Amino acid sequence: MKMTNGGGSVTGPFETLADARSARAFGRVRGTDTLLLACAEAGVALGRFDTRVLDELAVLDGDSVWVLASIIRRAGGPHA
Repeated sequence: MKMTNGGGSVTGPFETLADARSARAFGRVRGTDTLLLACAEAGVALGRFDTRVLDELAVLDGDSVWVLASIIRRAGGPHA
């Protein structure tokens, strides 16, 4: 089930930076937590190195992290 903020989906796909920012504002977690949660929701098992890479990606701007998390969730299929 996709949650919306009235203007579009908060899970993507995003057409503009404004879409991503609007969706990110709707979310509650940031950075590494956002990416770890997306992986868990998509059923992705993570190793130590995987987690380290997610930590490195989490320093990107918040909009980019949110879009990456959205891509991971969507790749997980409809159960995510």
